[in-house]
Amino acid sequence: MQEDGKFIKGAVIITIANIIVKILGTVYRIPLRGILGKEGMGLFMAVYPIYSMMLSISTAGVPLAVSKLVSEKVALKNYTGARQVFRVSLMLMLASGLLFTGILMLAAPYYAEKVLKVPRTLYPLLAIAPAIAFYAVKSALRGFFQGQQRMEPSALASILEQIVRVGTIFLLAGIFVKRSLELGAAGAAFGAVTGAGAGLILLIIFYFRLKPEYNRELSLSDQNILSPTKKVIKEIFALALPVTIGSIIVPIVNMVDSTLILPRLQAGGFSEDAALGMLGNLSGAAMALVNVPGILTIGLGTSLLPAVSKAYAQKQHTLIQKISSLAIRVSQIIAMPSAVGLFILAEPISIFLFDISVARSLSLAAFAAIFIILNQTTTPVLQGVGKTLLPVSHMFVGLLVKVTINYFLTPIPSINILGPAAGTIVAFAIASYLNLRAIKRIIGSGVSVLATFIKPALNSVLMGISIYFLYPLFDKMGGSLFGSETLAVGFAVFAAIGAGIVLYGLATIVTGTITRSEIELIPGVGPRLATILSHLKLLK
Repeated sequence: MQEDGKFIKGAVIITIANIIVKILGTVYRIPLRGILGKEGMGLFMAVYPIYSMMLSISTAGVPLAVSKLVSEKVALKNYTGARQVFRVSLMLMLASGLLFTGILMLAAPYYAEKVLKVPRTLYPLLAIAPAIAFYAVKSALRGFFQGQQRMEPSALASILEQIVRVGTIFLLAGIFVKRSLELGAAGAAFGAVTGAGAGLILLIIFYFRLKPEYNRELSLSDQNILSPTKKVIKEIFALALPVTIGSIIVPIVNMVDSTLILPRLQAGGFSEDAALGMLGNLSGAAMALVNVPGILTIGLGTSLLPAVSKAYAQKQHTLIQKISSLAIRVSQIIAMPSAVGLFILAEPISIFLFDISVARSLSLAAFAAIFIILNQTTTPVLQGVGKTLLPVSHMFVGLLVKVTINYFLTPIPSINILGPAAGTIVAFAIASYLNLRAIKRIIGSGVSVLATFIKPALNSVLMGISIYFLYPLFDKMGGSLFGSETLAVGFAVFAAIGAGIVLYGLATIVTGTITRSEIELIPGVGPRLATILSHLKLLK
């Protein structure tokens, strides 16, 4: 129960931090657009694909690798080995960060002029490049803390990073845009550097505050063993490389996907403008909403990896089964109602946030949330037991099927953009199924189909039927309260979501989808909430 509690607490902390970071990372674009204008925003956003790719190559798998290796050493009380992993990874990341920062700065003039064919992106490219070095060093510290199941430092550093980043963006963009548009965009891009620097400084402070505790653990343990440095480097790369490859596969396929969808839509008889509009509705609007529920579950994966790694190192296979089963079940308890809610409310949500044309894409793409989140949660289980290449290969199989579906379904006039939406669902469904099958084979036990899939699905359907009939009432109420149609629709959407959360929560408790002991694991409010629900006769 203690390990369950630590795992749930870590997941909740990371989830809350991710929600705050995502909100800040989304909202700032609205006023920034007012400062820079459409053209300036274009200069600002144009540098992010190459920056993100280099950041992924230089750091993607390192937090995971360090987290796994540190958790294994700590489980065996080899605190010297854990610190050695951290120190070696720190040196590797410092070298990697400086290398890729240098590459981007040296390549910036050529990339701006010859690849982007927009010479004015040079200053934003040069401004953002140093962030890679800060993020690289930060990734080693994150992995060290997460390997000990200390999620607070990473969570607080992420929040501080985003606050400083957004503050810098507004300050420097506002100052430098008066001189020129490209300098304004460069000022905004430099926010990534100050944000990463602030997050790194906070993690360093945490490290030195906790150092006396680490030294005490070292002095009390008689299991401290050092490995050859070359061996540690090989172990880090062996774990980090598959994750890095996996992190690059999806962006690469998405790039190929984007170039494939437009000509296939045109092959189906749609004009270039119509095809661009459809692609924008799916990629820029519908999928952005589909990915929102994942914010609530990403903490599960982050907390799950070190927990499984530690149990695996201690050969506690029953604990691995228990923790992984709980995480996968919780992920579906969140994913299924989210998908059903997006499906039922696709039209009003589209009207409120975008326009009615998005609704068609969203109504089908909504169900991708179930499998995206399932893949997001099953992947760290396999990584935790040392099977880092399996999730990558499973995702690759799914993505090959997705490209095939896109190619053949997209030109059909009656299907058009629903083809790529279906392809996304199938891709993540295949990857998730293969992950689940591998987990059952490796761990020796699968998840309960009834508790993990059937009960959440039934509860979600009941919730969906309820909000389907409640929404018109809320819409009518909103119409009488607000003069603006947009505000009326927004009120009805949020009221329906609120009613859905309450109804689904009650159904989840009444049907026993979530138990008293699991509710009590919720940090801070769990025991009190369980007591209140018991008094209301909703919980046994």
